[in-house]
Amino acid sequence: MDLPFETGEGEGEGRGTLASKVLLVDDEPVVLDICVRLLGREADLVVFPVGSAEEALTLLRDQRIDVLVTDKNLPGMGGVELISEARRMQPALEAVMITAYASSESVIAAFAAGASDYILKPFDDLRVLRAKVRAALERRTERVRTRNGAREVARQAAVLLDAGRDAPEPAHVALETELRNYEETVRLVQQGSVAVVGSSEAVRVLKEARFEVVELPPYSPQLDAADVVVVETGDPQWRTLAERLQGGASDVVLLAGADADLSDLLEAITLRMDLVGYGQANATRVLPEKVRMLLMRRGIQRAQERLTAALDAFRQSIAVTS
Repeated sequence: MDLPFETGEGEGEGRGTLASKVLLVDDEPVVLDICVRLLGREADLVVFPVGSAEEALTLLRDQRIDVLVTDKNLPGMGGVELISEARRMQPALEAVMITAYASSESVIAAFAAGASDYILKPFDDLRVLRAKVRAALERRTERVRTRNGAREVARQAAVLLDAGRDAPEPAHVALETELRNYEETVRLVQQGSVAVVGSSEAVRVLKEARFEVVELPPYSPQLDAADVVVVETGDPQWRTLAERLQGGASDVVLLAGADADLSDLLEAITLRMDLVGYGQANATRVLPEKVRMLLMRRGIQRAQERLTAALDAFRQSIAVTS
């Protein structure tokens, strides 16, 4: 029997890593059954359905999970708390929140806990669930690829240094310098410039966390040069500014207040903006953590590029002298 709204389109497209593991948490057996039957048709997914957060935590202690899909309202521990705890146990895990009762507060809470996407139920089209899971797997794969690439570049540098002892001294010095810079960059995760639009409180919080941060008006040309731009939804021009910056070099963090419009938040999620809820008890921790993660990613990418260039120069010097 076909599932509601299931047409079969897109089967076989966008396959992820073999045996990617998806944990489904919902206390409604009918919802679990539909989701399991839908995702179970994907040959490269292993699906674990459970009816409570407590069952999910037990499984998370024993299994690597790639994507957690959880209902917001669960008996006992709720979905928001589950996502927070799951991300603590498995930091690489991607989390998607499902709820039948959407509100700005629930979206903000889900993202503050570590969710990266949001689905409303009942689903108008069940393919949305599959697409969201696929997108989450792609994000996780990209993070793992970046981390493994960093390790491989460092390994190549060490091997070349050992193999190329007779290379010219300038090439040795350049490679050793970039290797030290690379290792230092990985340790110093807060390097980079941060600009804030529309929130003096966010500026204060980030300065207390020892970030290089400046508050700027939405029309400032300096925004284009910042590594990370934090835009508060209370600023009347936030949407135009965020859309403009989205196509540039800066990472954009949308800082959503408690009165943020739900449709705006859902649009921001669709545009893949990083979303942080503010005005909550843990806001002083969530915003700095998000900014720190973005700066670390940027720093590692830049250091990798410099180290790769030094590796190429070193290889050429070995080829010339051999």
